[in-house]
Amino acid sequence: MIESRKEIEARLAELSDEIRRYPTPIARCDVQLTELLERRAQLVARLELLDNRPAGGCTPLAMWANDGGQGA
Repeated sequence: MIESRKEIEARLAELSDEIRRYPTPIARCDVQLTELLERRAQLVARLELLDNRPAGGCTPLAMWANDGGQGA
């Protein structure tokens, strides 16, 4: 399933708000906060992929694979 930019941005905003409201004090070993931060980083990475996608819609890796990849 391919997510739209708006969907990713909405999820990112929700996560950021949840992180902002996270109760303090925060222990160093807090697994829940770490998970929230990791999920937010994944969403940011998806947005960066969308920003760096060529106008044709294919990622550089997909274009490389479709051009024959290693076996060409």
